[in-house]
Amino acid sequence: MLEQNTIVADCLEDSAFSDLFDFLIDVLKRELVIYGELKKFLCREKQMILKAPPIENIHENNTFKENLVLKARILEEGRNNILKKLARRIGLEDQSLSLSILANYAGKQQCEEMEALKKELAGIAREIKTLNDENKYLIDVSINTVKGSLEFISSLVNCSGIYQGNGKIGEIKRNGNLVRTEG
Repeated sequence: MLEQNTIVADCLEDSAFSDLFDFLIDVLKRELVIYGELKKFLCREKQMILKAPPIENIHENNTFKENLVLKARILEEGRNNILKKLARRIGLEDQSLSLSILANYAGKQQCEEMEALKKELAGIAREIKTLNDENKYLIDVSINTVKGSLEFISSLVNCSGIYQGNGKIGEIKRNGNLVRTEG
């Protein structure tokens, strides 16, 4: 009788262990969907940046992007919790966790699925980084262009100077910003 209870307990533990891997795979699939949405969004954002959109559109897009990032963080937290549970069951330290190491303890099908998801996630993460870098470059160029325009306009407004003894015009140092209100 004791032997039967041990066998049943072992089966339940193996089933729970396998279920954790299934939960992990499910979370990885959901992360892949969120990152896919983020990638599509960043492609649209790049086109939007090139068209100089109204500020309202930029705010809407930033809100949408923040929501996607929040969803990704929630899924990441869930994935980390599952990884910690698996590590405890296996007897690994949290610091040495990786999908590759944990996949060795999964069933064959789960292992193959995890490896495929890991490759897809790594690929889409590289694409997202590239798109982010491109969008950042476009925004930086736009900001520098605006700054240059403002400096040029400011120099036209503050064109006054004084003649120096050598015949050149010296600039008068400004003590503040020019503010003009009409009304």
